[in-house]
Order: sequence, then C-alpha cells, then structure tokens
Amino acid sequence: MTRQTLPQIALGATGLTVSRLGLGGFHQLEISSEVVTQVVDAFLEVGGTYIETARGYGNGASEQKLGRALAGRRDRVVLASKSGARDGDGMRRDLESSLKALQTEHIELYFFHGVNTLEELDAITGKGGAMEALLRAQEEGLIRGMGFSSHRPPELYLEAIRRIPLSVILIWDNYLEELYVPEIQQQVYPLARDRGVGITAMKPLADGFLYRSPEPALRYALGSGSDVLICGMNAVEHVYEAAGAIAKGPADADERHAILRDAPELGTYVCRQCGGCSEALRTLFRLEGYVDRQMIDFLPHDPADYALRLRLAHWFDLTGVAQQRFAEAGWDEASLMAEARGVGCPYGIDVARKAKFALAKLRAEQLNTL
Repeated sequence: MTRQTLPQIALGATGLTVSRLGLGGFHQLEISSEVVTQVVDAFLEVGGTYIETARGYGNGASEQKLGRALAGRRDRVVLASKSGARDGDGMRRDLESSLKALQTEHIELYFFHGVNTLEELDAITGKGGAMEALLRAQEEGLIRGMGFSSHRPPELYLEAIRRIPLSVILIWDNYLEELYVPEIQQQVYPLARDRGVGITAMKPLADGFLYRSPEPALRYALGSGSDVLICGMNAVEHVYEAAGAIAKGPADADERHAILRDAPELGTYVCRQCGGCSEALRTLFRLEGYVDRQMIDFLPHDPADYALRLRLAHWFDLTGVAQQRFAEAGWDEASLMAEARGVGCPYGIDVARKAKFALAKLRAEQLNTL
C-alpha cells in the first residue's frame, strides 16, 4: 500500500515548519507503550513532524510513552506539551517533569493548558505567575515558545493573545462546533494571524462524534483556517487514514456545503446556520449548542450512538454562559415560536420542535417530558 506524504506548513511566525497533521497525546493513555511506538513509527513514516501531549494526560504517562517512542529520533519532530499550573513555581516543576518524561533537553512549545476563566488568566499573567516561569525558560533555551489552550468561549482566546507573547494556540474546530461557535473563525483566527500566532486545531472529529465521517471531517477542518489538525490517533490504521485525508487537501466550497448537507451526525436536528431563519432563531440554536453541542435531540439512535452522545454532549460545560446570554437577549419567546412554526428548513429540520427543545434547555427544564 502506498503511503501518503503529509503536506508541511509554516507554524505562524515561529520559524517552525510542521506537518499539517499533528499527533495528539491524550489517547496514548488508552494503548500500551508498544502500540504507542507503532503509532509514532507510522506517523513519522507518513511525514508527521508535530507531536503534542500534556503533563496532565495520565499524570505524565502520555509523556513517558512518547518519550520512549521518540528515543533516538527526537530531532525529527516539533514537540509540544502543556501544564495546568497557574503559578510560576508549579509551572517550573511541571516543565522539568515534562523534560524528564519526554527524555529531551528542550521542548519547542509549552502550553498554558485548559485555561477556562479570566481569573486563571490573571493568575498566569500576574506577579509570580506561570508566564514569568515560561519567559525564564525561554531565555534558558528550555522552550522555544509559549502556547495557550482552553475549552471555553473564544473571548478568552482573544484576551490571551492580547496579553501573552504567544507562539501558538490550540483551539477546538470541526464542522459541528463551527455551526454554533463561528467566533473561532471570525474573530480568533484573524487576531492570531495578525499577531503571528500559529494555530493548531484540536478535536477535528468532535471527540469522536464524527467517527462515521473521518475523511470529510478532516478535510473540512483542514480548510477552516488552522495550520495543524491535532488528532488523537491510537492505532496505526488511524494514522494512515488521517494522513490520506490530509494529503487530499482541504475540501473546496462545494464539498464543504455537501458535507454540511449530508453529514449523518448533523441529520435533521443540527442547525446549519444557513440564514433561512431570523438572527434570533439562529442565535437561539447556537446557544443550544453551548448547552449540549446540539447532540441531545430526542430522536431515535442506536444504543452505541446514543451512549456516545450522552458522554460527549456536555464536554465543554458552557451551559452557564448560554443561560446568561439567553437571559440578556430578552427575546419574545411567543414570537420566536410563531416564526419557527412557519420556517421550511432546507435541511429537513422541524424548526418548531427544535426551538421548543432549545428554549427548554436554556430554561433548565426537564427535557424528557417534552
């Protein structure tokens, strides 16, 4: 079988050139060290050059496995890891532990990991904060640059890019999330580009929710504005499958439209934001996405798909944000429902039914009685 060779790209203004497919480290927890080495072998074989993990993935277990797998060939990859520490001392301890576990004297990119509140960002950038530690590490040559990741609304990324001399961000991007968080492409990516910040995108398969559509999902995400797609591949065949999709290049405009139209995961429930409804209704459905990613639809699903939906729906835990924005909107709900009953959706969505469920989710009502 002929293996595809991954395309390469400049990572922002870092001076680094990396493969457009990156190997994520979280799912290395699910497999043995032997299989991790096989996955790394396959990744290098197809031209993969960017590997990202974190101190918090199994308390360093992912780093240890990847460190062993990269022994003797560390120089073939750009290596990134992450720390959840917010203070300087904790960040320094984590960095030193990461270096030891990864069996390396330096890490190209070290991230502030999972920063989910402005208070955390304040701690990181304040006196004695984690940023001070990484700036010192940068001066010492232990790291080349700093990164930032979060699972919260994009406004936090905007603030981080403005306040931290970042080299790269890691942000969630896939065709499900884009439909309710368009600010990622409309606001975060342009600011990152303006500041020379590299963009890596996690969750191109929406935490596995898009498992039925790996190639369309990867090619769609590849064309959404990031430099690198980070995939948590835990089998050799996953590496070859993903590399084949990336090698075909990003989906063009017609293909992207067809993907959104035909995606089995979106079906006749997820709003495509096509413009056929009012801005108020489209915003309502975006806020519903904040609650449960529009996964809980009370439509028939096979047991495995239903279990997956239940596990993934509240991954981002943005319900509080959605409910606050819903309250601030001050919509006339009767008018919204009246409009919804008159909409003929081109994607076959029963808009009135969806509006009813979206309103109930935002009011925190008991859904399974509707």
